[in-house]
Amino acid sequence: MEDLRRMVIFFHVVDTRSFSGAARQLGIARSAVSRHITLLEKSIGVRLLNRTTRQVSMTEAGETYFQSCARIVAEAEAATRRLSHLQEEPEGTLKIAAPISLGNKFITPLVHDFMQRYPALNVELLLDDQILDMIKDGIDISIRVGWLHDSNMVARKLGDWPRYLCASPDYLERHGTPKTPAQLTHHEWILFTQLPTPHQWIFTKNKRQEKVQVKGHLKTNNADAIHSSLLAGAGIAAQAAFLVQDDIKAGRLVHLLEDWDCGSAGMYAVYQDRRYQQAKVRLFIDFINASFRQF
Repeated sequence: MEDLRRMVIFFHVVDTRSFSGAARQLGIARSAVSRHITLLEKSIGVRLLNRTTRQVSMTEAGETYFQSCARIVAEAEAATRRLSHLQEEPEGTLKIAAPISLGNKFITPLVHDFMQRYPALNVELLLDDQILDMIKDGIDISIRVGWLHDSNMVARKLGDWPRYLCASPDYLERHGTPKTPAQLTHHEWILFTQLPTPHQWIFTKNKRQEKVQVKGHLKTNNADAIHSSLLAGAGIAAQAAFLVQDDIKAGRLVHLLEDWDCGSAGMYAVYQDRRYQQAKVRLFIDFINASFRQF
C-alpha cells in the first residue's frame, strides 16, 4: 500500500514536471515528495527520474512505469466520481494543439462555441504544424491531420478530408496541364516536408495504382505556405479539400486529374488515455466529432 501511495506521488511529479508542483498538488512538503520517490526507486530497483537543478525527466524505465501509474490514478479518479455522483461540468484549463491551417479555419471557431457552452472552462490553443510532445507540453488534446506517431497515445478518428491535386491557371498556361499521373514527373511540385514521403505519391483509379516520384525546388513544413505558393503559380501540390475547395470554385485553382484518387487526410483527436477520464477532454472530443460530421 505504501508503494501504491508512492506511485501516485510519482505520477504527480511527472504530470507537473517538478517535485514542487507535485508537493503543491498533494499538499505535502517538497522534501517528502523527494523522499518518497527515492524510496519507490529503491523498492522496485530501478531509477525512474533524471534529476537536474532545472528540471525532472523520466528515464526509459520511468516512462513505462508512468503508464501504469497513470491508469491507476485515472481509475481512482473515476471511482471517486462514480461514488460521489458529482455532476460533470468541465472546469480548469483545457490545452489543445492543432495544425495552423485547420486550427485557424475550423478549430478556433469550435473552441469559441465550446467555451460559450461551458463558461467555467479556460482554453489554451496551440497552433503549430510541428507535432508537439503532449506529455512534456501538458497538452490534453492534439488535433492531427494525416499520420500518427505516438504509440502511447489514444487516437479517435474524426473523419477524412479528400486531397485535391491543384495548380493555378497561370502555372498550367505556362507548363501545360498533366493528363495522367506519369506526366506529373515533368512538373514542378511544391513539397510538404511534414509528409512521410513528400517526393512520392500514389494515385488510384478503378483499383489500379500508379506510384509517381516528383521533384520541386520549393519545400515547406507549412500548409498555408503551400496554399499561397499554389495561388502564386509556383507549381503543383495536393492539399486537403478544406484548404482549396473555395479557390477551385472561384477559378483561382484548377482541380487536376479529378478521376484519380490521391488519398485523403485523416483527422484525429489524440489524447492520453488517463486524460479522457476528465470531463473537459471527453466533452470537447465529442463536441468536435459531432461538428466535423457537418463538413
